[in-house]
Parts: sequence; structure tokens; C-alpha cells
Amino acid sequence: MKSTKSYSLLFSELLIYLLFLSIPLSRPLSRITVKLLAVSFLLLLLFRVLKPRLERVDLIALLMPTYQLFASLIRGEFFSFVRSPNGLTPNLAYLVRFFPVKVERALQLFLLGALLLGLSIILQSILGAPNYKALLEGKFHFLKVVRPWKTFVGHPLTAGALISIGFFLSIALYFREKKFYYLFSSFVLLAGLVFTFDRSYWVAVSLILLVSLLFLKRWKLFLVIFLALSVSLWSVPQLKKRFLSIFELKNSSNRYRVAMWKGALNYYAGAPLDRKLFGTGREGYRKELKEPVYRAEKELRLRKRLYSHLHSDYVTVLIWYGLVGLVVFLFTFFYFLFVNLKAFWETGDFLYYFFAAAYGVILVGGLFEYNFEDEAVKFAIYALFGLNARLLSEKGAP
Repeated sequence: MKSTKSYSLLFSELLIYLLFLSIPLSRPLSRITVKLLAVSFLLLLLFRVLKPRLERVDLIALLMPTYQLFASLIRGEFFSFVRSPNGLTPNLAYLVRFFPVKVERALQLFLLGALLLGLSIILQSILGAPNYKALLEGKFHFLKVVRPWKTFVGHPLTAGALISIGFFLSIALYFREKKFYYLFSSFVLLAGLVFTFDRSYWVAVSLILLVSLLFLKRWKLFLVIFLALSVSLWSVPQLKKRFLSIFELKNSSNRYRVAMWKGALNYYAGAPLDRKLFGTGREGYRKELKEPVYRAEKELRLRKRLYSHLHSDYVTVLIWYGLVGLVVFLFTFFYFLFVNLKAFWETGDFLYYFFAAAYGVILVGGLFEYNFEDEAVKFAIYALFGLNARLLSEKGAP
């Protein structure tokens, strides 16, 4: 019996390591792995091999998924939410919290996956292969810098979020272990981020680097990295043009965002109380937001277009899940952000710095993108929540 128990836990541990490796590389593999992990968890629970105890950190981490299930139930979207690839399934990654897994090893495997993603994006961009499949087939052009529109995890915005998380992980592990290959990996990931052409995560990483530069004693490395990021964005004409577009009011992408946010907030101002509190739902959103967004787009002389979300975590959560959902969302992230900052200042352990920086990336990037329910990013969020909760619990942090 003891042997069976050991093998069962070992199998689950291997699944967790595979999950962390696969998140930056393959959404289908992440889905399969997390479902196997959920089955393993239920069986181990049934046979009393695992005896998890929910602590305060677990209840806070699970607030948003619980609320989403409640909101989808009252809106008649429960089964579609459960079946959706970016619905319930990525939340199951939190189960890593309840297994005896080595936190640093899991993070190292995530970093390996992020490095492979970053390298593939660098090659796609400088070899003129917008689709990674063209790169694998040898269909590329040397020194023709393009944006890699299809990466291992789909859209370059998704890749930007995962690479940004990996970037801060490599810095944290370098400060923790003083090994050169972590420092090298941080520059590879920085280059990968640059070549995603992803403005939102350029801004997010730059801001967190500046905060780190101001408040941490290791300011020299952060200054070098910040300067490297700045120089790289100005040295390649395509990148410089993309960066300057952040400030262009005539840029169509910027104007569509303004129109979406304006239309959404106009709708919210006149919405019934139940919509203000609990939202329109993920499916009801299109029906109820179509006209307000179209009116705002007409004012800005844009063609009528309603995206699948509102290109902002905060506006999308407010509309889909209401004020209650937005409060839950913000409370969850800021709790994890501040508890890790507190643990970092008290212990000096850079793993806590990494978790805080990762949540900062999501919060800042989420100003201009809806990354919270991007499938691969959501897998990363809840896997990190689970691993972070385990670390906090093991170290007795608040």
C-alpha cells in the first residue's frame, strides 16, 4: 500500500512538472495534463492519500473561479463556461497547491518552456516567418524582421505575457543562486519579448523594471536591463515604429480600444442594477454591448466591429462579471501581490519578488489587454497561484 501511495504521488508530481513545462509551449498539452492531474487529485482524495486543508490563501485564490461559476449559473451560461477552453479548465491548475511538489523545480521547468518560446519568437521574427509552422518547414527569409503572428501558444500577446513572467523568473533565480545561465536566459527572454512586438508587455516590463530599479539594492543589473530594452526598441526601425504607435491617437488599434471602452462605460452607466452588480455574462455581452460600441466607433469614424472582449482586464471584467466580479478580481490579485511583497521584504527571498513581479505583469498588461482569460495565461496564473500558496504555507508567510 505504501508503495502504491508513493507511485501515485510520484505520478502526480511528474504531471505537475509537465504542466509547468507545457504552459508556455502547448495549450492542448496543458489541457490534457491538468485534466489528468484533476483525476489523480480526486482518486488520491477518495483513497485518503491526500488530506488537503483549505487555508485563507486558498479561499482567496479560489474566490474568482467560484464567483465565475456563480455568475455563469445565474446567466444560464454554466455549461458553456465549464466546456470553454478558457473557462473552468485552466483554474484546475491551482491543484498543484495540494501536492508535495518542489516549488523551485516546477518554476525551472516553466522557465525552460518560456526560453524555448522566446527563442522560437526571435527566430520567427528575424527570419521573416510569421507562423511558427513556416519556420519548422524551412520557409523563411534571413534578416526580414516581422511580427510573429502565430506562436506556439497562439497570438503574440499571449506569448508576451508568458515570456514576461519567465523574464522576471530568470532574474529572481539569478539573484537567488548567482548562476550565469539564469542571467543569460533573462537577456534571451528580453529579446523574445522585444520581438513579440507586444506594446502592452513592453510597458508592463518597463514599469516593473523601473520600480525594481528604484526600490531594490541590486539596481545596477536592473539599470543595464532597462537600457538594453530601451536601446533594442530604438535600434530596429520596425520595433521603433511599433513602440511610437503607443502614443499615436490616429493609430487604428488605439482608436478601437478607446471606442470599445467608451461604449462599454456608456452602457454600464445606464445598465440595470443587476447588470451593474453581476454583469452581462460572457455570452450576453455581444448582444448588449453591440449598439453602444458601434455608436462609439461611429463617433471616431471607425468601421463597426465588436471584438470577443474589450481589450482590458478591468473593463471586460466589469462588463462581463459586474462590479462584484471586478472587486473580487482586484482583491485576489492585490492580496497575492502585497503578501509576496511583504514576505520578500521580511525574508529577502527572491522567489517572493518573482511572484509579485509576475502578478504586476498581469495587472499592468491587463490595462490594455484582456489577458486574464487568455487560456495559456490563465493556466499560468492559477498554476502560479497554487505554487505560490504552497510556498507561503510552507514558509509560514501571511
